Amino acid sequence: MDYARFGISRLDSYLGGGLDRNTINLLIGRSGIGKTILAAHWAAEGAKNGETVIYISTTMNKYNCKNYLGDFSFMKDLYEKIHWRFIRIEPKYLLPMSKEKVREALEATYGMRGEEVDRVIFDSCTDLEKTLADVVLYRRAIRYMADLAYKYEFTSLWVEEAPMNGTWSDTKNLVETAIFMNILRIPDGYIRAMRILKKYRSMHPLEWFPYEITKEGLIVKEGWYVKKDYDYKFKPSRED
Repeated sequence: MDYARFGISRLDSYLGGGLDRNTINLLIGRSGIGKTILAAHWAAEGAKNGETVIYISTTMNKYNCKNYLGDFSFMKDLYEKIHWRFIRIEPKYLLPMSKEKVREALEATYGMRGEEVDRVIFDSCTDLEKTLADVVLYRRAIRYMADLAYKYEFTSLWVEEAPMNGTWSDTKNLVETAIFMNILRIPDGYIRAMRILKKYRSMHPLEWFPYEITKEGLIVKEGWYVKKDYDYKFKPSRED
């Protein structure tokens, strides 16, 4: 089976080979945890394999993006092969909400026919959610985005910021793969780690696995982190 790989061997192995083609997938985590770097790895791997990759960013501009992501070694000779799209989401282009409006906005952003695209990164869903400022409208918008991706048969990777407090958005319920990136407190300090929350058609690991960010990019390290006190205790049935 052909997978849309990240090019990070240990992560691709945990995912059963990579992301399945023609699926919607999500990276979610706190601010500054490395979501954009991991998404850029996925974009670069596609470009390296000759795929047409569109990276839509709502948080960066073309200058700081190149200075930031273009400086990693995994981007060498690949940055210019990615179709970068830097946008600001404006409600007037989406409201009143309809599938047609969402389609027109996305196709204008792509700048090419959807059938020509292999991978799309949308960074980030959080900006869309905040701009619409309505849970129902946001859910409808991402559903329309997913429908369009399935129609054109490309693979999508969405990026979302996890709130410091409160509940997550509904995005994780609409995707086929969800990877959560976090900082874990360990006995000798803190460590970055990620966990595959779900991955359809794959017996993925349930534990947290550590990673670090270097000039080479994101490196998934060996080993696992398990919460020691996450145990179940048996309780007998209450007799009537």
